[in-house]
Amino acid sequence: MATKYVPNTARASVSTPHRGQISSGINRNSKLRPTHFISLPIGHHVHLQESVKSFTDGLLNSKPALPGVDRGIVIAPRRLHLTLGVMTLEDTPVSSGNTLANAQALLWSLRSRVMELLDGHSLCIPLTEMNIMKPDRGDAENAHVLWLGPSMDTKDAQRLKTVSEFVNKAFRDAGFIQDRRPLKLHCTILNTSHRKPRRQPFSYNAVLASPVMCEVIRTPLGAHDFRNPVKVEFGTWSVDEIQICKMGSYGPEGEYVSCGCCSVVS
Repeated sequence: MATKYVPNTARASVSTPHRGQISSGINRNSKLRPTHFISLPIGHHVHLQESVKSFTDGLLNSKPALPGVDRGIVIAPRRLHLTLGVMTLEDTPVSSGNTLANAQALLWSLRSRVMELLDGHSLCIPLTEMNIMKPDRGDAENAHVLWLGPSMDTKDAQRLKTVSEFVNKAFRDAGFIQDRRPLKLHCTILNTSHRKPRRQPFSYNAVLASPVMCEVIRTPLGAHDFRNPVKVEFGTWSVDEIQICKMGSYGPEGEYVSCGCCSVVS
């Protein structure tokens, strides 16, 4: 039986973290690292796994080698997802009440409203844009994260945005998510934070010039400014459930382990 969600007044008064703490999603008085995140998983789609692997393999096999691109920064396709927020959850409600059980209950309590927002449609993620997160010193030669995501020119993308922002806001209002920045819907495929022993950047310009780009690009590149996403075509993928996943976990197929979910299938 699902745990009934009871609003916690202590959570509602959590203060907004300053800029240096925003990316971690941690309360300013806490030294704990994020333990869980809210996920829209899509890595279970076999054809998506195949197309993303073909693309990243093409980058890895480029001749000459692309600066900074190696297997250590490639995200395993089975782990592909969109993150709607990160959380630091406790085992027992000793302070904030931010427990996994409470987060699970809140997520389940949102289902009826999510289904209303979908209005009989499937929740889908169009992967039609590619770009990098802000690079070091504003130089595309010093990139750290390459992502795929939706452009907002389709009804699928608009429904995705509406549902994602609703879920994110509900968890922020309840004090589970501390990050107050606008939600950035993206699916990471390269991330240098996974590189050992140090976080060396990669060249986004070299990625764009790679022959493999010809297979996924929708419009000619020309002179490109990284502040504008590149139009690509990696398909549109359905989401069956919203999950609470454990950071750094690995399931039987290498996926993130779900600790609770809310079905979005009618």
